[in-house]
This record gives sequence, structure tokens and C-alpha cells, in this order.
Amino acid sequence: MEQTLTPEESLQIIQKSISNLRNNMREGSFYYLTWGWALILASLSSYFVIEHYIKIEQYQKINIMSLLTWSIFIAAALVVQFIVRSRSKKRDRVMTHLDRYVKIIWILAGMLMGLMVFLSLKVNTYPTPFILGVTAMATAVSGLMCRFHPLVFGSVVFLIAAIVAIYLQGTQQLLVFAVAMAFGYLIPGYLLRASKNGNNV
Repeated sequence: MEQTLTPEESLQIIQKSISNLRNNMREGSFYYLTWGWALILASLSSYFVIEHYIKIEQYQKINIMSLLTWSIFIAAALVVQFIVRSRSKKRDRVMTHLDRYVKIIWILAGMLMGLMVFLSLKVNTYPTPFILGVTAMATAVSGLMCRFHPLVFGSVVFLIAAIVAIYLQGTQQLLVFAVAMAFGYLIPGYLLRASKNGNNV
């Protein structure tokens, strides 16, 4: 016979799940910081690389060198993430359904970003606004699920940056991308790491 939970018991379970999610996200703030710094450095490096080859009028090298710049920083972030995740598996962590949902959301967001890059290359345009839009969605869901206000604020920054980037030239989009990452990932990431037990900020 199934046991029926009272509204108070259901609320306690939900609050406990949110609390566990906050604590796990606080421990995982490293990922926001890692990807924030990696993507900021990648976008700024790509900006200077493109401007350099435009200045010396070697336009044929722009795409390959820009992709190479992004690939280096993204690969470095993936390696660091793999190492940290391998070490964290040795520690006991309470994983809830909310943690799994957030993980799935970011996996799907990553796949969608990869698709956006591919489609943008096919139509010869910058993927910046589309990537910022997807990032805004995933960040908003993460922030709302764990009730962490700086992440929600970060998602708004990403959304505004996506709209602004549409009206800018390619290299200018990269600067907007870097600024958006600073306010959308780095600041919330540092606040999340500094928050006591991942509580609300």
C-alpha cells in the first residue's frame, strides 16, 4: 500500500532537494569559473587574431585561425573539467533529481550550441547571438531551479547580449560575448563559490 505524503512532507522533500542542488552547484561553481575564463580568453584571442589578419590582408587565414583559437581554449577547459570531475567522483555527493535535470539541460544546451556553430558556418555568419541565446536559457533554468538570483541575473545579461550582438559586426560580437561571459558566468560563479552552503544571494 502506497504511503500518501502530506503537503508539509512534500514541501520538505522539495526544499531538501533544492538545498542539495544549491550545495552541489556551490561545489560545481568551478565549472562556471572555468568555462567563463576559457570562453572570455577564447573570444578576446579570436578578436585579436581576426583583427590581425584583416590588418595584414590575409583573409583566407581568418576562419581557420579563429577556429583554432576557440578549439585550444575549449579543449583546455574540457581537459580541466574532466580532471576535476574524475577527482570529485571519489567524494560522496547527494545527487537528486534536480541535479540530474540540470545536468541534462546543460548537455542538451552544449549539443545545441555545437549545432548552432555548424549551421552558422554553413550560412557564413557568426554563431554568437545564437550561442548566447541558448546559454541564457540553460543559465536561467539552473538559477531558477536552485533559486540562486545571480544566475538568473546572468541569464538576463546573456539574453540582452544576444539581442545586441545581432546588430553588430562579427568582431564586435566577440567583445560583447566576452563581456556577457564576465557578468553571466564569472560574477555568479564567484558569488556561488563564496556563498555559505550555496544559500540564496
